Amino acid sequence: MSASPLPHAPGAGAAKVCGILAIIFALTCVGIPLAIILGIVALVQQSRAKRLVKADPQAYAPVPATGLVTGIIGLVLPVLMLPFIGIVSAVAIPSFLYQREQARSMAVQHHLDLARAKAEAAVLAWQARNPGQPVPQGTLIKDLLGDPELAALKNPFDPKSPAFLGGETGPGGAVMIHSDRVEEGGVTTWSVKFRAEIPRRNEQRVLTAEIVTHTQEQVHGRTEDGWEVVNSPVEMPAPQR
Repeated sequence: MSASPLPHAPGAGAAKVCGILAIIFALTCVGIPLAIILGIVALVQQSRAKRLVKADPQAYAPVPATGLVTGIIGLVLPVLMLPFIGIVSAVAIPSFLYQREQARSMAVQHHLDLARAKAEAAVLAWQARNPGQPVPQGTLIKDLLGDPELAALKNPFDPKSPAFLGGETGPGGAVMIHSDRVEEGGVTTWSVKFRAEIPRRNEQRVLTAEIVTHTQEQVHGRTEDGWEVVNSPVEMPAPQR
């Protein structure tokens, strides 16, 4: 009868498995710390198995070099992968930061467009209900800030703060809503303005929008037949002789 094969010494199988796992984790770059630990464990288990075989060669089969080789490779690969990781990081990290910045900027632009659309719809609804009556700017701004859909949105640059605030200036990424009044050429224009500052490393981008609530022309007098004169006629200079 042929002799039964000798069993492997304790630690030989563990050394092989740990060495293979160390190589796999080292190649993934993310698991480099774990690869180093598994490489060390593989060498320790390989050394333990060899000591047991040396102490009792009749009880255990010779220890293959698989655990030793894979353990060494698992320790060397992380060192060789460091330059590659540096190159990948130099390319990927700036690209990731740029994409994140673009996504935040697009979110702020969407918030501003949404608020502007709601303000425009509110102005049209008011004019339909109250023909000829000016839209109360304070009421319009209060309704916008209290709108459930707008109130549920958060600042893309600071998720803990709201996306919309009242006033002319505020934190970066927040859409500021405020009233405005401009007089020009005898015409007074009342409006609600939207302003958002997008923080950037090199420069600051500002997004703006405006909804005119109503206008009023200044009356300068009346003609003989009763017509109102809203803008004084421009006097032409006399021809020079």
